[in-house]
Amino acid sequence: MRINKLFFCLLVAAVVFNYIDRPSYAGEIDILLQKLVDKGILSPGEAQEIKTETQEQVKKEIAQGKYSNLPEWIQKMKFKGDFRLRYQYDHEKNIGTNASKTDRQRGRFRLRLGIETKPNDKILAAVGIASGKTADPRSTNQTFQDAFDKKPVILDYAYVQYSPKPWVNLIGGKMKNPLWEPGDLIWDTDITPEGGSLNFSKKLNSKTALFLNTGVFVIDENNSGSGDDDDPILYTVQPGIEYAATDTVKLKAAFSYYNFSNVKGRTLDYGSGTNSAVGGKLINDYAAFIPAAEISITEPLKPLSQFLPSFLEIPYFAIFAEYVVNPLKKNDLSDSATIIRYDGRNTGYMLGFKLGAAKIEKWGDWQFKYNYAKLSKDAIPDILPDSDRYGGKTGIKAHEAVLEYGLGKNTWLSIDYYYAEQLKGNFRSTQSKPASVVQVDWNLKW
Repeated sequence: MRINKLFFCLLVAAVVFNYIDRPSYAGEIDILLQKLVDKGILSPGEAQEIKTETQEQVKKEIAQGKYSNLPEWIQKMKFKGDFRLRYQYDHEKNIGTNASKTDRQRGRFRLRLGIETKPNDKILAAVGIASGKTADPRSTNQTFQDAFDKKPVILDYAYVQYSPKPWVNLIGGKMKNPLWEPGDLIWDTDITPEGGSLNFSKKLNSKTALFLNTGVFVIDENNSGSGDDDDPILYTVQPGIEYAATDTVKLKAAFSYYNFSNVKGRTLDYGSGTNSAVGGKLINDYAAFIPAAEISITEPLKPLSQFLPSFLEIPYFAIFAEYVVNPLKKNDLSDSATIIRYDGRNTGYMLGFKLGAAKIEKWGDWQFKYNYAKLSKDAIPDILPDSDRYGGKTGIKAHEAVLEYGLGKNTWLSIDYYYAEQLKGNFRSTQSKPASVVQVDWNLKW
């Protein structure tokens, strides 16, 4: 009797192992186990134990890509996403003799979903969709409006990554930004550039790692059919270093070069209208040099912990800085205009710090961040800067303060405040036009 019982246990385990994760058989397996319990071949506890152990084994094999009933690329597929619910208040004050103010309150949301899979050990394919409007590369927000109309979903990214070596990645398609930036002085975080990128990251020893990010990003296509006009393209190269000075102090720094080819004399789509232009056409080339660095310290007040109350314990502190300069030519469209000038309209910088938790991961985690940014009129093409900082314009200066607080695993609350002004003289004005934005967000990710 004991041998028969063992035989049936093994038989049931084999059946359950083969079909437990296939929806069309899940109910039949439950019926089979119940029949064996009713006949006294298995006890209820033994039946449940077989089912539970087999489920765990199947999950383990799927995670390892070894489950024979599913293709390996499906077993390696990962799903992820995030949702953000926002209240936003915009305040803008006009300038001039008849000064007035404009206030706007909005309810907004953002939804993003992504899928990644690995057809083999060297290739990763990724696709992401998001809420938003196709006409705005710098936002995936949707505003509550238009009598409950249906909201569009857009393709956020779609790319393939080839990694012949663990330290080399070749990416092609519409991708997440492969360039490192400690803040958002240059790039709005919603932009997903299109083209190709080659990235290297090599650890030299326990303290030092080097990286090199490059990119060829197509800004627009020449569709005139004349063949005389080349596409505007952004070429980038960014060498950098990560260095752990001690167990608690780390440095990350990079020097970037951006060459915007074939943009002079053009009108770029979705620009903010603040670069120097004549008749809507840019009158300058752009070739920006961008050094950036961040220094982080784990438990910066630990040496003083015996003298400080517990609420002053700070797990993480970082300071960061970024600078941009764009050597401009003489302000006209002539090819002979080759005089390089630096007149205050072609530079920018950001200084900031953050303290609290390095990442918001659980209830009670918090982080406070502050930065000051100044971005002159022609420091960078105005298709790139953060759209929340004075509408993505150049020729501005701005303060930003952000407080985030963890509400539990994978969910947190954030309050983001911007105060920005026009730079005097950048728009032939001696007055600044202030604007402020308050964003209160509930964030979730999975």
